[in-house]
Amino acid sequence: METLLTSAHRLPPFIPSVLTWTPTCKQKHQLLDRDPESEMECTYQDALHHNMTAECIFVSSASMFCERLSSQLAAQEEKQKNAQKKQGKLVGDGLPRLLTSDKFHNHVVEHKKAIVDEEVVREEQHKQRDEQMEVMAAWKESETAWLEQN
Repeated sequence: METLLTSAHRLPPFIPSVLTWTPTCKQKHQLLDRDPESEMECTYQDALHHNMTAECIFVSSASMFCERLSSQLAAQEEKQKNAQKKQGKLVGDGLPRLLTSDKFHNHVVEHKKAIVDEEVVREEQHKQRDEQMEVMAAWKESETAWLEQN
């Protein structure tokens, strides 16, 4: 299932309805600054303080979730875009192309460069793996020698 939502889209602003209306200026701070006159007021202040803390936690966690979700969406789009580029075929969609055009020639050059770059990266990874295996072999020999001594 393909979604119409992309990472370029931003979440719509929250517009409270009559049922979910909250005051825009917080007057709760004034209530928390006063000393409670009874045990009931103390209980109400504790509940109000707890509610304000929970609201702050909810807002921060919701914003963290939205940031993570948008970064995952951007990464998914980037992966899909790169997957389309890395198919390995220059002409694979069955559409006719002018093989002598500058656009297609540039595409061929980029494709060859990408193949060479991938090969260089692969060779570098093989070299690093071989070096790591040599270091691990030397370490294992010293480890077995140390174990034999003890």
